[in-house]
Amino acid sequence: MIGYSTTKKILFFACFFNTSLLFAQQDSLRLSLNKVFEIALENNREIKLSTAYLSRSEIVTADKKNNRLPNIGFSASAGYLTDVGVLGLGNLPDGFYAMPHFANTYALQASMMVYAGSRTNTEINITKLESSLAALSLQKNTQSIKLIVIGYYLDLYQLYQQKKVYEKSILLSKELLSKINDRYSEGIALKSDRIRNELLLSTFELALSKLLDHLQITNNNMLAALALPENAVIIPDDTLEIPVQLQRFLFQTSEEELKNMAMNGNLEIREAGVKIDIASKQLKVVRSYNYPEVSMFLSSALNRPYTFDIPAKDIYANNNSVGLKVNIPIGNLYLSKKKINIASKDISISRTSKELVEQNLNRDVKNNFIRCRESYNQLQTLYKQQELANENYRRITDNYMEQLALNTEVMDASNQKLDADLRVTQAKIEIIYTYYQLLKTLGEL
Repeated sequence: MIGYSTTKKILFFACFFNTSLLFAQQDSLRLSLNKVFEIALENNREIKLSTAYLSRSEIVTADKKNNRLPNIGFSASAGYLTDVGVLGLGNLPDGFYAMPHFANTYALQASMMVYAGSRTNTEINITKLESSLAALSLQKNTQSIKLIVIGYYLDLYQLYQQKKVYEKSILLSKELLSKINDRYSEGIALKSDRIRNELLLSTFELALSKLLDHLQITNNNMLAALALPENAVIIPDDTLEIPVQLQRFLFQTSEEELKNMAMNGNLEIREAGVKIDIASKQLKVVRSYNYPEVSMFLSSALNRPYTFDIPAKDIYANNNSVGLKVNIPIGNLYLSKKKINIASKDISISRTSKELVEQNLNRDVKNNFIRCRESYNQLQTLYKQQELANENYRRITDNYMEQLALNTEVMDASNQKLDADLRVTQAKIEIIYTYYQLLKTLGEL
């Protein structure tokens, strides 16, 4: 009859074999972080949508510039004229006079706004600012996508590193268990020592099995974010290290300098500033409707028949005119007051929004800076703990083989070693992710 521990091993290796076979059947892609950025930005639908909005805003700006051009039109008409009835009032006999019954007109007209309170130029400037806003939105979405992808990528990196840690711990546990089995055969070791180490080994194997499942889920999430085929397996770069620039931020740049960098580079701050400019120019547009409008006009018309004489003459008559037209919108002087108040409120709201963004930004810069510094210091401590745990494990196992230590001490040392390795990996991931969060806050991601 197969023992309980043997059954667990069979189940584990079956699960591990199936997962490994699944990964083996898929296409492996070893990607660096920069390559992942490139794929994400190329395939992401939000980026494509933001790019489309930016392209549209540039077209709108070009369209608004057409308002500076003259408006030219041509018209033609044809119709039927009745005889003309006349009340002569002593000059002509009363009655109906014959008219040419076919009438047609050809007209060419042109007009151009000369002055409208700088409305046209202001509207063009607004569309330029809206185009800048669309460009900032594209950059914001780009940074957000990058940060999301970084999160998935670092999760994958952490899982692969944990996989190596568990595989190494399993290998060491198997080697120790083999030695214990030899000692047990020789009557030197206790059966309880062998059982405890088998339990420890099965615990590591079960943890590795769960980790492989989690690895596959994270890989699927990464594939969805990058819009890659479902059968691909992404393998992160093993050489991922803590950025050198992080140390410059921590040891050569003050918190105040980082805040100044954020105020100049953060995209939300720049976006809030553009919105204030747009609101100010919208107020200028509203006020421009209170100013007189001056336009030039030019027209040339060819009319048939000539009706300024009785009887009318069946000939074409050409009339040309050129001049200035002035329109004074008196009603707007009292109708536009509420619109001016609304535009003024929009400016106030935009300024308050920018102050709120600045307040939140100062907080985020400070918190991210503290987290980076805390994670970095913690990592240095964990490196030392890892070194001590490895040394302790080596000494305890050596002492156990020389019958100078108990098996429980070996298990404790093994768990401490595993925990130290995992904590180093976790801390390294946290500090890298916090660094990229700081870069996004500064507008440099």
